[in-house]
Amino acid sequence: MPEPQNDRSIFGIYTGWVVVIAVMLTLAISSGGRFLFGVVLKPVSDEFGWDRADMALAVTISVVALSLLQPIVGWIVDRYGSRRILIAGVIITALAMLPMTVVHSLWQVYVFYGLLAAFGFAATSPVNTTALVNGWFEKRRGLALSMATSGSAYGQLLIVPIATVILMHWGWRASYLAISIALLVLILPIAILFVRDAPRDRPARGRDGQIDNRPKVTLGRAIRTPAYWQLSFGMFVCGFTMAFTSVHMIPYLTDMPEHSTHTMQTTASLALSVVGACSIIGAIVMGFLSDRAGHRQMLALTYFLRGLSFLILLAVGSWIPGIFLAAVVLGISWTSTTPLASAMAADIYGRASLATIFGFIFTAMNVGSGVGAWLAGLDYDITGNYHASLLANVAMGVAAAVATFVIRERPIEALPVPAGRTPELAGATSSVVGD
Repeated sequence: MPEPQNDRSIFGIYTGWVVVIAVMLTLAISSGGRFLFGVVLKPVSDEFGWDRADMALAVTISVVALSLLQPIVGWIVDRYGSRRILIAGVIITALAMLPMTVVHSLWQVYVFYGLLAAFGFAATSPVNTTALVNGWFEKRRGLALSMATSGSAYGQLLIVPIATVILMHWGWRASYLAISIALLVLILPIAILFVRDAPRDRPARGRDGQIDNRPKVTLGRAIRTPAYWQLSFGMFVCGFTMAFTSVHMIPYLTDMPEHSTHTMQTTASLALSVVGACSIIGAIVMGFLSDRAGHRQMLALTYFLRGLSFLILLAVGSWIPGIFLAAVVLGISWTSTTPLASAMAADIYGRASLATIFGFIFTAMNVGSGVGAWLAGLDYDITGNYHASLLANVAMGVAAAVATFVIRERPIEALPVPAGRTPELAGATSSVVGD
C-alpha cells in the first residue's frame, strides 16, 4: 500500500523515499569515515612508531563519547528536528577528517577522531536518522528504515575498499582527504537539498493507518516499561555479538592450524565481505517482511539467526564452506536489528519522543560492544581459544530472540486530559506498555 500522497513530493516521488535515499548515501560516506580507522591503523602506527594499543585508544574514546552524545542528540532531535542536526553532523565529520591528514601526535588523533568526529558520528547515527525516516512512514516503516540504515553496510562494503585503494596508491592521508571532500562536495549538498523533516502538521499514524493521537511519552515513563529494557537488551546483544566479528573473527580463523595462515587470512577477508554483502540484502528483506509479518517477529528472528551463525561457526571448525555459510547467516542478521528495534519503539511509544527514547536504547549497543570485545579477549587469554565466547554469543542471540518475541507491543493509550493540564503533562500519567 503506497504512503499517503498528500505530502510534498520531489520530482514526482514521495518525499519520504527521497529522504531514505539521501540518508542511505549520507550514512555510507560518514560510516566510511568511521570504518577507515581500521584501514589506516597499521600504516599510521608504523609511520610514527606508535603502539597499536595506544592508537586504538582513539576508538575507545570515540565509543565512550558516542555513548554519551547519542542520547543528547536524540533529545535535541525531538525538539528541533532531524534535518539541521544531520547537516551539522556531515559538516563536523568532514572537518574532523581534514586535520587527520596532518596529525603527528597521538593526542591529536584522540582529539580529532576520538572526540571531534564523535560529534559528527552521533549526529549522523541511527538515533537521528531512524527518527527522521519514522516521521515519513507508517505502513512501510520497516522497509524504509532498513533501506536507510543499510547505508552503513554500503560504507563497509564499498567506501572502505575504495579508501584502501587510495591508501595503497597515495597514502593514508589521501584516504582521509577523500572522505572529507566527498562529505563536503557530494553529501552536504544532497543533505541540504533533499533531506526534509516530516511536516509538523502531518498526523502520526499507527501501522493500522489510524491517526495516532497518543500523548507524548516521557523517557521516565518509557524506562518504567518492560519493553524498553527488552529492546535495550536486544541492542546490548547486538553490540556484544558484533564485537566478536569486528575484533576477533580474523584472529579466530587465522589461529586454525589445519590450513596455512595465508589461506585463512584470505578466507577471513572474504567471509567478512560476504557478511557485508548479505547484510544489505538481509536488511531490505527483513524490513520488507516486517511490514507484513510484524516488526516483533522479524526482530526476534534476526536475533535467533545471529545466535545460529555463531553456532555454525563453532560447529564447522576449519571447514571453509561452513565458514562461508556462517558468514551468510550472520550477514542476514547484521544490520536488521537497528531499523526493526526503532520501528518497534515507534509503534510502542509513538513519534513525539522517539529520538530521545531510542537514543538511550541504542546506547546499550555501544556498551555491549565494549563488553563483548573485552570478554572475548579475556576468554582467549585464559583458555587459548574462543570456544566459550562463541557459545556465549549463541546463548545471547537466543536470549535476545526470546526477550524480543515476548514484548507486548500494545501502544500507550491516550487518557482524557484533566482540566487545566496540557496533553503532554497528562501523558506522564497515562498507562504504559507493561503496566
